[in-house]
Amino acid sequence: MKQPLRGPALYKAIREYLKQYIIEQELKPGDALPPEGQLVEELGVGRSTVREAVKSLQSLGIVEVRQGDGLYVRELNFDPMLEAFQFGMQFDPHTVAELLQIRIFLEMAVIGDAVPKIDADEIEQLESILDQWDARIRKDKEYYDLDEDFHRVIYSVLGNKSLLKMFEVFWIAFLGLEVRAIRESDPVVELHSHRKILDALKSGDSGQTRKELLEHFANVKARINEYILSTEAN
Repeated sequence: MKQPLRGPALYKAIREYLKQYIIEQELKPGDALPPEGQLVEELGVGRSTVREAVKSLQSLGIVEVRQGDGLYVRELNFDPMLEAFQFGMQFDPHTVAELLQIRIFLEMAVIGDAVPKIDADEIEQLESILDQWDARIRKDKEYYDLDEDFHRVIYSVLGNKSLLKMFEVFWIAFLGLEVRAIRESDPVVELHSHRKILDALKSGDSGQTRKELLEHFANVKARINEYILSTEAN
C-alpha cells in the first residue's frame, strides 16, 4: 500500500491492510507488527486513525498491544465470541440453554472420533482427575476446573486446537454466569456421572460413551430450565 488512503472508511482500510500484512508476511502468534509511527508514515494517515484500526483488531482478538513494546500478533482465540455470549446470557436467560445445546451438538458430533483414540495415557489422566475430584469433595472444595480438565483430556486426542478453544469459551461463559442454581449441583452425583463416562471410555464403546454424556448433560439442562422458569415467573 504505497498511496495514501482516503475516504470515510479509512480505519477499516488500514485494518484490512494489517490483516493482509500478517498473512503475506506469514507472521505467527507473538511476532511483532510494524510500529505505529512506521504505519503512520508509510500509509500517509494520521496517528489517531492507525490507533482506531488497531483497537478494532484488538476487539477481534487478532492483535495485542504491549504497552511500551509495540504491536504483536495474537494466538487464535475466541474472545469476541466469549464477550458476546456473556452479554447474551445476562440479557436473555434463554441464551444459556442455547449455548448448552450447541456444546451438546459439538460433543455428540466428535465423541465418536475421540473414543477410538483414547489410550492408556488418557485413561490414566482421567482417573487422576476423578481421584482429585473425589478428594476435593471430601474437603468441601470447588472442583469446576477438574470438570473442564476431564472433558479437555477426552477431546485433546483429536488434535484440534480450535475445537478445544471453543469448548473453553463455553466453559468460561458458564462459570462467569453468577447463577448458583446453574453452576452448583450435587458434587457426588456429578462425580458419579463422570465415572460412568470414564467406564464407557475404558470399554471403547462410542455409543455407550455418547449415552453417558447425554445423561450428564441432561442434569445440566434440567438446572438451566429451572433457572429460566424462575426468571420468567419473576
